[in-house]
Amino acid sequence: PALLRGGKPDAALSVEVEQAPVAARFNATSPQSLVAVGKPIRIGRGGDSTGKSREDGPAGVPGQGDQHCGETLKVHSHSSKADRCPAECPFFAQNRNDDDFCTFACVTEEQCRAYNPSTQIGDKKLGVCRSCVVDGCETCDEIAPRDRCSHCQAGYILKEDGLCYFKYAGPWMKYVGYALAAIVVLVVLWVLDMIIRPCTNEQGLEHGLAAREKMKLHMPKDSEGERNLWPLTTNLMTKLVAGPGMMLHFNFQAALVVWALFVASVWMCLSKFVDGRLWILGTRRFGTPRENCILVSWGYETQRELMWTKVTFLWIVYIGSCIMCLVYGICQLRTFQNVDYQNKTMKDFVAMIVDLPSLSGEKAVEEDLKTKIEEISGQPVVGVSVAWDYQEYEEDITKALDADVEAMDPNPEPEGEPEMNAIRRAFYNIERSLFGLSAPPEEAGGVGNSSDEEQERDPIDNLLRTLRTSPRAFAVFP
Repeated sequence: PALLRGGKPDAALSVEVEQAPVAARFNATSPQSLVAVGKPIRIGRGGDSTGKSREDGPAGVPGQGDQHCGETLKVHSHSSKADRCPAECPFFAQNRNDDDFCTFACVTEEQCRAYNPSTQIGDKKLGVCRSCVVDGCETCDEIAPRDRCSHCQAGYILKEDGLCYFKYAGPWMKYVGYALAAIVVLVVLWVLDMIIRPCTNEQGLEHGLAAREKMKLHMPKDSEGERNLWPLTTNLMTKLVAGPGMMLHFNFQAALVVWALFVASVWMCLSKFVDGRLWILGTRRFGTPRENCILVSWGYETQRELMWTKVTFLWIVYIGSCIMCLVYGICQLRTFQNVDYQNKTMKDFVAMIVDLPSLSGEKAVEEDLKTKIEEISGQPVVGVSVAWDYQEYEEDITKALDADVEAMDPNPEPEGEPEMNAIRRAFYNIERSLFGLSAPPEEAGGVGNSSDEEQERDPIDNLLRTLRTSPRAFAVFP
């Protein structure tokens, strides 16, 4: 009989299906007799036979529940994970003798294999029948009631003790370990040598530290003419430190933080004011097959019940994200425009010239354009920069530019190399090859030697004269 409430089945209803006489059900003491007489299956949905869910014992003490030896019960979402079998049959065995799922019976260790051939071991700590736990095992020994394997995975071999051992383990692994240890020792010695190595180019060190200091962002000059570093408390979202790009970038970072807080706040509000199960959905601990059945059943029912909250959450986040993206885009545009209006930048002094004819590098193109622009505009021109089409000779021109920069700010070289022992000399040569440093003059065969290709290459002046201008140029005004 089913109890109906408002025309719908009660969620806490338990239906007990009797497939055999009561006497036969309680007299059956073995799994074989249960199957022979038609095993009784108690199907409980939302509770036990009383319509109420069984909870754990007081203060978290596991309870026995109402399960008896040899009795098969189907667990559900309200079954208690803390339930334990009686001492006479202390192991939960998943019953594979029926066509149902998530059915368990309390059995002795000798009966474990009869209910599930792959779980022949009674684990007293977990209170369940389980299969063997052997590293590298592919098929467990279903006869032995202990952790023993019958067939190992590829790369493992089975020995007499029933355990799997790595097939390729041997003395060679020791030698590999010795080799790795030797490499580690060499690296440690290398680092220690660099730490205690004396400085042989004090001028170069000071030059490098000075160049590094110049690369840092400094504040404008103060009343004393000094440029100090920006303090750590500088608000990079509102303070123009390194151009509008950096300011917009940190505004973007702040927008991401605000959006993440918005999404988290929406979910927290739903969990707080709608249903507290949203806090733990998908986070509950899994374990034995029985506990997993309870967990899956609870998660399935809870997800179906709270699906409307997830849909609502997605709608709120989607609409909120669209509105926030529009506001963010407007704010970024207004921020850039305000910075551009309030500060003088290079583009305030530059005019771009387009559709220029292709002119040869033989002529003084920059000077001719400067004179012509001054005549037409009546404004003084600081200079004109022409964009040249040099893609074909990019490598040679880049090398020439690097050489000019090096000539204007040469890197200080040590006066001479200090005396080194064999180990330090080996480390020193490795460092030069790793960092692309040139070899000492005596090792390179002297100064001034160059390849035939470099000697036959035309001077850079002749190369520049063969270039042609692109259709664009830039005029700089005071």
